[in-house]
Amino acid sequence: GMEQHSSDNPCSEVSEECCSMSVPNVGTKGLGLFCLLANIFFPGIGSIVAGLKTDKPSTMIIGLFQFITSWLIVGWIWSIVWGWLIWTKAGGFDPLMRGEENV
Repeated sequence: GMEQHSSDNPCSEVSEECCSMSVPNVGTKGLGLFCLLANIFFPGIGSIVAGLKTDKPSTMIIGLFQFITSWLIVGWIWSIVWGWLIWTKAGGFDPLMRGEENV
């Protein structure tokens, strides 16, 4: 039939990532922080880096959209939110996880 798995269809992956805010885990706080800062100063670039690092095309596409729409304040805010999510997922700002440092 016409059923497609999310892995074959980047469009559904992108919308799924947007809706569930399921950013990739870049693995280290340092890289997470880099992605956050990059997304603040160069909207979308941090998302693209995170996508490249984790081999996740949907995140790269989202980063591209953030970059393209950054002149609208919406894209810039979206980019910062994504950067924050990437950083926290990598173990940045997480007061509850203090015991488990993964440097």
